[in-house]
Amino acid sequence: MGEVTPLFIFGMGRSGTTNALRVLNAHPQVMLNGEISLSIMKQFFDLLDGVEKSYREKDVTIGGWRARKADYMFESFGYLSKGGRGQLKKIPDAKFRGHKTPRHESLFDRYEAHFGSSGLAPRYFYCARNPFDCWRSYQSAAWNGYKSIGEFLGPYITSFEQLAHMQRSAEGRVFVLNLDDLTCAPDPLAWYVRNIFEPLGLELDERTKHRIEKFAEAPQSAQPSGDIGDADRKAISGHPGMAALIDTMFAGATAGPVA
Repeated sequence: MGEVTPLFIFGMGRSGTTNALRVLNAHPQVMLNGEISLSIMKQFFDLLDGVEKSYREKDVTIGGWRARKADYMFESFGYLSKGGRGQLKKIPDAKFRGHKTPRHESLFDRYEAHFGSSGLAPRYFYCARNPFDCWRSYQSAAWNGYKSIGEFLGPYITSFEQLAHMQRSAEGRVFVLNLDDLTCAPDPLAWYVRNIFEPLGLELDERTKHRIEKFAEAPQSAQPSGDIGDADRKAISGHPGMAALIDTMFAGATAGPVA
């Protein structure tokens, strides 16, 4: 097995992270685990910080730790993931390993620091969705933790601010997957090839294409049901920074009719 590149899927929840995970994992050279809770990942990084500090105090051993540190992190993702260790048979051929978890863009600097100390430069996919559909999708989820539009808007804007930080700090290693674009794409498979696999330098054989085609219609069929009220539309449109974000990222998104 050659050198493995860390790969992560971030972004606001309800923005296509699960679909991106399924599509990426359809490739034989990608092995991504599922979600790891934010609190667990913070504690895991705290552990790594402590190990780094201890080894730095013993310069003779720090090199050996960093040589095996990346393997330890990759293996830990499997044990920490809610979905378990994943398809272990893929590990020997994997060129990319990591996991997907919404909102972990807030931990970007820590991912960079710990993999960087092992000489690795992670790749990141950031999943984006216009705020109207994103909020509508949250409302349709039984587990939705945002009890009001006000609770949702702050984290939504902050997530995109973190994306901007990622793009500045890891130029050429951060790729945006715009769910709005995907749902309008006449050929979803071609969209996946152009936006997911080509940036990673991965080619698709016929078997992999067939597997991915099974997911191709999922975003179109998974549109959130119901609607959001006029007050929520106004709150979204009027939130500081939202108009510029929509204009930049989601040119076709509209608030819909507001009384």
